[in-house]
Amino acid sequence: MGTGGHPLEPHPLAALEHTLWRTDSRHDRALMDATFAPDFHEFGRSGATPSTLTLATLALAALLATPLSAQVVPTGSPAADILLSQAIAEHRVFLTCSALDPETHARILAGWQADVASATAILAAHNMPGETVAAFTTAADPQVLMPGDDTPWAEVQALCATRPDWRQTYDSRDRIILDLKLAGVLK
Repeated sequence: MGTGGHPLEPHPLAALEHTLWRTDSRHDRALMDATFAPDFHEFGRSGATPSTLTLATLALAALLATPLSAQVVPTGSPAADILLSQAIAEHRVFLTCSALDPETHARILAGWQADVASATAILAAHNMPGETVAAFTTAADPQVLMPGDDTPWAEVQALCATRPDWRQTYDSRDRIILDLKLAGVLK
C-alpha cells in the first residue's frame, strides 16, 4: 500500500526500485550517484521478487550492518549473487538471535565458518577474481554480521522478530548451505 493509502499506489521504495529497472534511468549516472552511497556495490541482479519477510529481514539487517558488510562484489552469476546474499542475511539472523545462548551460538558460528571456508574454496575453484572472494569473506565475517555493541536492543529484537522460527529453520537445515548449493549455481 502506498503512502496515500490507496492499494494501487506504489510505496515510495517500490517506485524507486521501478525507476532503477527502467532503461531510461538505470544508465543515468547522476541518478545512480544520487541514489546510492559512494561505496555501494551491487550484489545480485536477477529481478527475483523476494518475500515480504525476506525484505523485512534484509531491511533490518541493513540497519545493523556496517558499511563493509554491504560491499560485496558480484560474482557474474545472478543466481550465485542471490544465494550468497541470502546466506549472509540468514546467518546475520542466526548469529544475532543465538547470541544469548552460548552453546547454540558456538554451534551456529562453527557451522557458518565452515560454510564460508567451503564457499571461498568453491569461488576460487570457479576462477572468481580475488577481489570477489575477498569481498565475500569480508561480508560473511561473523564480526561484521553481528550487531555492534552500541546497537539498541530494540533493533536486535526487531531483527529476531522477522524470523521467530530462526532456531527451527537452522536446526531443520531449511536454510542455505553454501557447501551444498554454490557449486551448482556457478555451473
